[in-house]
Amino acid sequence: MVLAVKKLPRVLAIDDGFFRPRQKGRAILVGVVSRLDNRIEGILSGEVNVDGLDSTQKIISMLAKSKFKQQVSFLILDGVNFAGFNIVDVDRLFKRLSVPIIIVFRKMPRMEKIEKALGNFKDGKKRLKLIAKAGEIHSFNSIHFQVKGTDAKTAKSVLRKTIKYSKLPEPLRMAHLIASGVSIGESTRP
Repeated sequence: MVLAVKKLPRVLAIDDGFFRPRQKGRAILVGVVSRLDNRIEGILSGEVNVDGLDSTQKIISMLAKSKFKQQVSFLILDGVNFAGFNIVDVDRLFKRLSVPIIIVFRKMPRMEKIEKALGNFKDGKKRLKLIAKAGEIHSFNSIHFQVKGTDAKTAKSVLRKTIKYSKLPEPLRMAHLIASGVSIGESTRP
């Protein structure tokens, strides 16, 4: 008799590498595809413009064109912005990929500082709206998160299963280590 083995859900966790703030250029995005038991299944990468607005499309193409598309059950993002103020449109990302999104951050955003910084952008109001679209902020242990396409209870369950060696989900920690290692020559502390 052969028993069916239930496939463990997989997450795609994405972080960016080093970039020079307030300077034109590009930054690497690294995605780690991992099972919920933290076994790494694959790596994805791409580049986005520093302070651009191309992170949403880049994440869509990274996953949509990969062999992992059908396997990924959750996206975990290190914040709603990459490469400075390259803000992810979480509504568009969810609509295009149909994969629930968990946005993780270590510290509560200081919106006054963010609003002041975005005042330097011609499209600062648009970027603020994208940040607001990420939704309500929830807390779990010592991290904070937002969700799109799922509820906070499910997101906490995913976070609980992926947090192993630090306060961050392990696939996100690995994405940070790889992205920083590739962009500056050695990994930095997440």
